[in-house]
Amino acid sequence: MAINDKSVFTSVRGAAFLANANTALPSLRLFGLEVATVGETTQKYTNMGHLSVSALPSFETSGGDATTKDTWNKSKFRTTYDSVTGKVTISSVQGDKEMFKLMFDAAEIAGGGTAVALDKVEQPKALFIYIEDTNTGEKFGIWIPNLSLAYSELPSLAQDDFNTFKLEGNIMTSTVLPRTKSGKASSIAFYDPDDFDHAAA
Repeated sequence: MAINDKSVFTSVRGAAFLANANTALPSLRLFGLEVATVGETTQKYTNMGHLSVSALPSFETSGGDATTKDTWNKSKFRTTYDSVTGKVTISSVQGDKEMFKLMFDAAEIAGGGTAVALDKVEQPKALFIYIEDTNTGEKFGIWIPNLSLAYSELPSLAQDDFNTFKLEGNIMTSTVLPRTKSGKASSIAFYDPDDFDHAAA
């Protein structure tokens, strides 16, 4: 580790892009705050549109409890960790038919409207979160190639803020990512400002 001033930044602005699960990630240089789509037709990442600024994308893990075991010879000889599951929550403020279809696997009603079911339907997706510190120009990215996405809750209405449409995704392992140094299957990739600077055009 070393002091790296460039990698100290804030998430001033950002966008989230979705593709089919395990879709390869295009060049980082193609992503931007107002870019509609990135990549080829069959390998395309699409901007989700306006997201909440008061409820930025958030991550949560559960599990991973440590268990320390003794041997007859030695105390606290080895530590093991329980399996960990993770999820991401995204709050959209863009209430349109495309969002309802994504959240609820919804169907359009002839003559207008969108019909949804309360039972959750898995949407296998790849997610790329693009983050930009517009004060410094530095960029950061989070890629989850394999995500089981569904609605988190019914729309949250507000008078003093935008209405919110919340999605939740369970983070899965992905074969498009390399295994970790210890051989574990990977689920997430992080891209720091240097990665954006050195990305292929």
